[in-house]
Amino acid sequence: MNADLENLEKRGQGKFSGAFYLRYAQSMPGLFWAAPLLLFAVILDTFLGNGFRFLVSLKLESCALSNCAVDGTFESRVRHFIQSASQTDFVFFLLAFTILGVVFRFLSWFGTLAFLSNGGRKLHNNMVSGLANTHIHFFDQNPSGRILKRFSSDYLHLRNDIPNYINDIIVSFVELIWVVVLVFFQAPLAAGAALPCAFLYYKVQALFRPASRELQRLVGVRESPVWTLFSESVSGFQVLRAYGKVASFEAQMKQLTGVALKISLLQSRITRWLNIRLKLSSEIFGLVVGLYICYACTVQSMSVAKAGFLMSLTIGLDVTMQWLTRTFSLLESLMVSLERVQEYGVLPQESDSRKSTSDLVVLNSPQTIHFENFSACYRENLPQVISNLNLRLEPYKRIGIIGPTGSGKSSLFQALYQMLFINSGSLTYGGVDLALQPVVAARALFTIVPQEPILFSGTLRQNLDRLAKHSDSELLNVLKQSGLEPLLEKLPLGLETVLLEKASNFSVGERQLICLARAALSAAPVILMDEPTSSVDPLTDSLVEKASKILFQNRTQIIIAHRLSTVMTCDHLLLISGGKALAFDRPEVVIDVYLNMQKEKLQSSTADALNELLG
Repeated sequence: MNADLENLEKRGQGKFSGAFYLRYAQSMPGLFWAAPLLLFAVILDTFLGNGFRFLVSLKLESCALSNCAVDGTFESRVRHFIQSASQTDFVFFLLAFTILGVVFRFLSWFGTLAFLSNGGRKLHNNMVSGLANTHIHFFDQNPSGRILKRFSSDYLHLRNDIPNYINDIIVSFVELIWVVVLVFFQAPLAAGAALPCAFLYYKVQALFRPASRELQRLVGVRESPVWTLFSESVSGFQVLRAYGKVASFEAQMKQLTGVALKISLLQSRITRWLNIRLKLSSEIFGLVVGLYICYACTVQSMSVAKAGFLMSLTIGLDVTMQWLTRTFSLLESLMVSLERVQEYGVLPQESDSRKSTSDLVVLNSPQTIHFENFSACYRENLPQVISNLNLRLEPYKRIGIIGPTGSGKSSLFQALYQMLFINSGSLTYGGVDLALQPVVAARALFTIVPQEPILFSGTLRQNLDRLAKHSDSELLNVLKQSGLEPLLEKLPLGLETVLLEKASNFSVGERQLICLARAALSAAPVILMDEPTSSVDPLTDSLVEKASKILFQNRTQIIIAHRLSTVMTCDHLLLISGGKALAFDRPEVVIDVYLNMQKEKLQSSTADALNELLG
């Protein structure tokens, strides 16, 4: 199961283009004014860090009168000020310099992270919007684990790790520029030693980056089945225990986890490969620079203080180049998470091709629903689930739908909710073709009481009135009409009662009645009831039947029921089989047609069995 789903997941190939990074930059609010300010803060931060070491080297340098003479250059003036300053003044000067450096370090670090994290939040919102407005078929084709991974580990990389790495790269690169410039002016020959080291760094990272990037992509694909199986096991653990399938799912989880861990281990190993080679090349660079400084001090062309300053710079350069190379490689591998988040931000939207050509009727006015030669399937090029349906449903009526399993009853509801691909024909409401209307407006005509009662985490009030449009008296009144008055008397907090996970502090029947009350509070003129009493006892069934007649008396009701007692009170009954309407009449007439069909099917199956027995 998971292996087949995994093969359907897209995986990027090759390196990331400039347009990819440009889209990431464009997601940052205030890019054109915030980026220059942050870059200036980073430059000043690294300047202050190197300047502190430079000032200390000038203080430690022995000063003959000729050395301390002011000759008009910036360095001579600074040296003169430091050498002539008292010990106390110099300490306070360094303290102020340090505080300034700490302030700019904090501003550059915090500002960069806040700026980049805000861009990540915008991409997250785009992903939520794209996922919320894509076609329902997307959720049929993609397991929940694949979606969860986008919103968990991929988004965490985008919010936390990627901003940190980008900040480190910017700081390291600016630090590298400052160090090279300072070393070049102080000791040009030593600066030349960085060229072969830089070439070696380039070759090493050129080997590492593609491997790391593709491994990260493979990790993303291989971890999705783990999340899928985990979420399925958590939600269905009672079924697994009841059927003794725990061991089977454990074995499957171990197999999927083992594959994902092998890839993660390989990713860790190639990182160690990178570290060894970067460390070797950096030590060679440090050795070359150190030998040059020793020679310069021996021939007295460089003071000991300046030699110490240059050695501290080269040691910092060693660490900076190593960290820059590694961080850039790690960033590119983590950009796979950005790639996956961006993918969900540009999902095809189901309303892209729908443009309103006329105005819908007022929502609180039930109108005629007309299926005319209507044929539809779940996705294009799949078999039809509704075939050439001609049906006219009058307003303010209770219409029941019956038929064998897989006959197309629930598919009819999906057609009303614009979730099917229409092959031919039309579906109109009050003469308005719903396929030409905005999806939100078309779906607002209907509200559903589902077979499995669905409630959300939060208070009872929030479950009944998500948009806070109704008063307390309206909420309490509809709960009483739904038969929940005894329940309200048991709840000390009333409407503020908190529902636990999956509303486990309420019975199944109480949850279904709450769903019934929620549907009654909606403004939809058509109520769809998809076997709402299939999971409740006969007493709750009668309560639902009684409440629906009171709450929905001024609306059109379309009911799928598994008990004849429910549909016998309907005004009309629809018999559907194989996606085709076989009968639409008074309930007693349609029931007779259905019983005759079942009788003929039984006689046919009995005759086939006898023929097979007689050979």
